[in-house]
Amino acid sequence: MSMSGSLAAGAAPGKVILFGEHSVVYGQPAIAAALGHGLGATVESCDDGPWLRIPRWGSEGLEVRPSVDGKGDAMCSAFALALRMTDLSLDAGVRVTVDGQLPLGVGLGSSAAFAVALLRGLADQQGQQLSHQRLSEGAEAIERIFHGNPSGLDHTVVITGQCLHFNRGETPRFREVQLGAELPIVIAWTPRAGTTREAVAQLKARRDQCPVEYDELFGAMGRLADAGAAALEAGDLQRIGTLFDLNHGYLNACGVSSPANEKMVHLARSAGALGAKLTGAGRGGASIALAPDDPNRVVEVLREAGFDALFTTVR
Repeated sequence: MSMSGSLAAGAAPGKVILFGEHSVVYGQPAIAAALGHGLGATVESCDDGPWLRIPRWGSEGLEVRPSVDGKGDAMCSAFALALRMTDLSLDAGVRVTVDGQLPLGVGLGSSAAFAVALLRGLADQQGQQLSHQRLSEGAEAIERIFHGNPSGLDHTVVITGQCLHFNRGETPRFREVQLGAELPIVIAWTPRAGTTREAVAQLKARRDQCPVEYDELFGAMGRLADAGAAALEAGDLQRIGTLFDLNHGYLNACGVSSPANEKMVHLARSAGALGAKLTGAGRGGASIALAPDDPNRVVEVLREAGFDALFTTVR
């Protein structure tokens, strides 16, 4: 490889759902926020590109070329789309590395962060600055490759870096939630059983059996999300922690928790967290704990139990 240009870069945060998982599918609001951890993309010139490398994803990392004929896996197709959207050819002499402490496939917005960081890095290499609309269109198109029909929440949070109140509908509606205090969050995760799509489908099947009861539960989760937005704006950490616990109880009642989720939540609370809940689709994946007093202790307890964990912030 021979270098013939300066290093270009792009970055994007991960995202976390604070309130409203699953009930958002049934017309209720959700609250999601950008994380202090995310992904970064570096782009350098090379003679044998294009290449995309993601060293921390997969058992041995990933290294792919773009799909040139519509064939290949999702990552190859996503890379090809990102190149086209930043006016680069599919034989462009670039090598891209995407890296960061954001785990893959546990509900923390890894695919949206990947899309946004990649597009920003490639645009920087071209001397471009993508508009919000163009970046949103590109990230949504890449998300469709991975997820089929994304809600738009993940890439909107990742692009804006904000905490957002979200209503899904024919036209998704977003409102910024101005945080009254920084949230010190411990995230723990474990492999998920199945996909988000499967978790949503299984909950739908249960709801179809008891629609009145489940709709009452979803309505309660929606009211809790609105209460959570108010607590976030007031910076009331004690109330936010209590609402985390209550939201987790609702999610458990929906059947989307798992023994691993319950253990992570229990360990975080026992280590001093003000509240804890699963986040995302559930059935494994990630949990979050509000830990303003001793977050490192919460991380230590979770790691000792065999879970991956890190301390981050929501601002």
